[in-house]
Amino acid sequence: MDILLDEQVPELVLAPLRSLLSGHRIDHVQKIGWKGKQDVNLIPDMKRRGYAVLVTADVDQLEDHEECRAIKKAGTHHVRFDRSGSGTAMTASAVATVIAGLPLVIPRLDAEPAQRLVVLKLVRCKETQFTITDPEKDPPTQYWPGRRTVSRRRVPRSRDGA
Repeated sequence: MDILLDEQVPELVLAPLRSLLSGHRIDHVQKIGWKGKQDVNLIPDMKRRGYAVLVTADVDQLEDHEECRAIKKAGTHHVRFDRSGSGTAMTASAVATVIAGLPLVIPRLDAEPAQRLVVLKLVRCKETQFTITDPEKDPPTQYWPGRRTVSRRRVPRSRDGA
């Protein structure tokens, strides 16, 4: 299956996706010289070039009458994802969402007999995604070196498990 990544998809995803989806051709509009091409022209052109899937963050495509008509007429699969944050966080969110979602979606689309519309669930890249701990104040386990607890002596087990 041939997959085309639209302008809003960071080019950073090309290498990981090509590795994860090695049996598929994956191109980016930037790399094939289609950057800036209007979607109403891009969609039929991608179909003529053999692409079966368009991956985009363009949330307005299905709200625009002409673009929606072009997508339906082409019969290609349409995979959309939302972005979250700004700057580096937005790029990280887009990369994470596409890399996590597309390898799961493409095998399903391969098996579909007709056009499908897909929305990838957003991977959010913000501070609620991680915790930072000072192990001197809050040791992670009772076995953390230097933790002030009553030490337990480990009783050796015999080889037969008794």
